[in-house]
Amino acid sequence: MFSNFGTYTRAIVREIPDSIRDHSEAFVDCEEEGLPMPEQINLARARREHERYTQTLRDLGLDVTVVPADESTPDCTFVEDTCIVVGNKALLTRPLREGRRNEIDSMESVLTELGLEVHRILDKKATLEGGDVVFTGYEFFVGDSKVSNTRGHEILAETFPEYPVHPVPLAPPEFHLKGVICMAAPGVMAVAESEWGTIAWKSVQEQGKAKYEPLWVPEDDIDFHTCDVIYFNGNLIHCTSEYGPKSVKRFKKRFPDLNRVEVSFDELEKVDAGLTCCSVLF
Repeated sequence: MFSNFGTYTRAIVREIPDSIRDHSEAFVDCEEEGLPMPEQINLARARREHERYTQTLRDLGLDVTVVPADESTPDCTFVEDTCIVVGNKALLTRPLREGRRNEIDSMESVLTELGLEVHRILDKKATLEGGDVVFTGYEFFVGDSKVSNTRGHEILAETFPEYPVHPVPLAPPEFHLKGVICMAAPGVMAVAESEWGTIAWKSVQEQGKAKYEPLWVPEDDIDFHTCDVIYFNGNLIHCTSEYGPKSVKRFKKRFPDLNRVEVSFDELEKVDAGLTCCSVLF
């Protein structure tokens, strides 16, 4: 059932603009929700981490397209939010905030140049961000969240009619579903040991057409989004032992035969980013 899940040849990443330091939407989100404001990013360190992340994708066999940064779109590095790609078909999303929607045009050009069949959400009532979309190879689970609504879910289902689409409830302080649940291997989900992780897993169990196994991520590692992992082609990219020691032990125990690679992303974590945020794999 999951035999083709995580079989990819290409990736898209985008460079980090200076503007992310002071103008990321994470500042707006924290202000609106009464959460502590993010610590300012060290741009030089963030770029070194992003370069290592990009090189890791290359080293693991992917053909990586690097899109230049755009200073007018501070969060453009988080390319995952702009599209959902399955096979040769891509759906350009419609982020909640107007400023992030400006990222869509450039991504449309990139996807078109790479030869994909590109669709776009034009309905002004719809919102959908890629960080809310978990594809299992068999079906979609999508956050019913602050940034993705029912109409966005419906358009996802219309674009990929061969795959069931299931809504999963989510609310702040969690903004994207992949912050609490993420595919760690074919048929296996990394799930945060938190209130919203538990709710998400219950939703998966109740609605899923396929059967999945949970890999629970320790609660004291949650601040670093350690359930946000990238699986492809028999490889698992996850957090470092420094920032998620208990999580790494569980990954090691659960996946003794996978090629596991630890990647540090602690600078971009300051603006609520995870590993999946910064690439689109297909």
